[in-house]
Amino acid sequence: MKRLIYLIMLLLAQISGSAQPGGTLSGTVTDSITGKPLAGVSIYLNNTSKGTVSKNDGAFLLPLPPGTYQLVASAIGYATSITEVNGNRLPASLRLKLRPQATELAAITVEPYEKRGWGKYGKFFWNNFIGMGPNASSCSILNKEVLRFHFYKRSNRLSVTATEPLEIENDALGYTLEYNLQEFVSDFNNNIVTYYGYPFFREKTAKNEGKKQTWIRNRRTTYQGSMMHFMRSLYAGHSIREGFLIQQNVVVPNAEKRRIKNIYRPDFQKPGLFPMDTLHYFWEVLRQPDPIQRRIGVSPDTLITTRADQSKGMYFDGTLIVSYGVTSRIDSFRQSGIRLMSAQPITVEENGYYYPSKEILITSGSWSQTEKISNLLPLDYIP
Repeated sequence: MKRLIYLIMLLLAQISGSAQPGGTLSGTVTDSITGKPLAGVSIYLNNTSKGTVSKNDGAFLLPLPPGTYQLVASAIGYATSITEVNGNRLPASLRLKLRPQATELAAITVEPYEKRGWGKYGKFFWNNFIGMGPNASSCSILNKEVLRFHFYKRSNRLSVTATEPLEIENDALGYTLEYNLQEFVSDFNNNIVTYYGYPFFREKTAKNEGKKQTWIRNRRTTYQGSMMHFMRSLYAGHSIREGFLIQQNVVVPNAEKRRIKNIYRPDFQKPGLFPMDTLHYFWEVLRQPDPIQRRIGVSPDTLITTRADQSKGMYFDGTLIVSYGVTSRIDSFRQSGIRLMSAQPITVEENGYYYPSKEILITSGSWSQTEKISNLLPLDYIP
């Protein structure tokens, strides 16, 4: 009996240990030129609330959950460092070397920027970066003065950069973001806006229980039907169960038009030969294009493949039409179009992180409006 209890306890311990991979990431941060340790460097896992600050000797410790992450090291006066880390394969120690920004600037020509950029382009930037939904009205950029607006007349493009990480307060979701903006570009000729950066989330402290519950509800509402929700459901294999419908437009022959063309003759218009409603139907079909676009269902299983190393890849041709809430009330129905920028698959993680993130382009619909900073949730968010 004692042996049986021991075996059960041992089995439970093994299950517990295998279900919680990851550990603590350790390392040091130094100046790439002088080799001196750097204190006060912000070190965090991109798009999470997991972060720390380097000590006086440049050392740092950071809990690393399972999965692949981008480790961001950011300090004023230095170029941002990005290192890929994996909680299932912890390195012994990381040695991060930050390049002084003066070295970076020496290699490029410093371009002039609009001195009154915020007054001229601030609203456009806000709508396309922070967003225009309910959460956006509860957001604020605490250091707008670090933004630099560059407009290029010849190409009709707007570029926005930042001299320091943006401090963004989101009182709708209860987060303060440190957003390391890398690129914001609006191509006015093609009506395309792209941006990317490295956000770090800090939980705000609620003044009372009511405020805390409001944040919890808002986070859950924001999560439902989001890109993060979709990617997580794809990874887990139950996107249909969670309310997602995936479709695709395909080009097919117009079989009905071809059928009518084969039987229709000009003398069909003689009085009394065919009822007028039948003739009108013939004429309507003959005016249709051939071939035509038809929307067909896509099985989620055809989008995701499990690789030899157990990571999961996502690939598809053309544009996917992703709908959410189709089984509930019609006013909650949301639809978005996405496509891949290249012929290479992307990697999808269990927490909804996908990379390279710039390989997915949201072409239309709900996500083109909602996937903004005001609706951004950390990858370690659990609904």
